[in-house]
This record gives sequence, structure tokens and C-alpha cells, in this order.
Amino acid sequence: MNSLTNDFYRGYKVSTTLINDYHMPYYIEFTEAERSHIWLRPVKEAAPKLDKQFEPMRASQHVNGIQGSLF
Repeated sequence: MNSLTNDFYRGYKVSTTLINDYHMPYYIEFTEAERSHIWLRPVKEAAPKLDKQFEPMRASQHVNGIQGSLF
């Protein structure tokens, strides 16, 4: 694939199969971009904007704990 333009050409799915107690590798070639894990999917529509302003709420139960610190 061309990662700069997101053009997909060909992909390979690699796996193994058990033959006579040995795992033999094989691959399947595909040309459908939707089957690829690295192809960038088209951007979905933007999420709807929230009309209501955020209102903070208190926890229904008291939380016992110690706040940690990374540094």
C-alpha cells in the first residue's frame, strides 16, 4: 500500500495449519482494503454537539482511596 495517499494494492494474511503434528505456515493474498489492519478507514461523520452544558455530580457512594502520583 502507499501510506502517503492511503492507496491499498495487496495484502497477505499469514497463519499456520496443523499437518502431521507440525504447524505449517501459509498465507492468503487479498486485495480488499477493508480486510487490512493497517489501511486507514474513511473518517466517520463528526459526533453531534451537545446542547446541554455539563453539570458535575457527586458519587452515590463514598470512595475510600489514596490518589497516586506518577512523580
